Amino acid sequence: MAYTIPRSNHELAATVDQGIVIAELFSYSEGFAYMRDNHVPLEVALRVLSGPEQRRGYRR
Repeated sequence: MAYTIPRSNHELAATVDQGIVIAELFSYSEGFAYMRDNHVPLEVALRVLSGPEQRRGYRR
């Protein structure tokens, strides 16, 4: 069971979620560019784009 810290920045969370949608619809480079341009920390963008198991709420 993975432990996650509750989200404290809902604006950042919404930006990350939108970046994931862009990545899935268009390309991961487009999703990454969206996150980068909207100031998502590099480590967060890389983690969520590296695979769905790295995302909050991931269910197999």
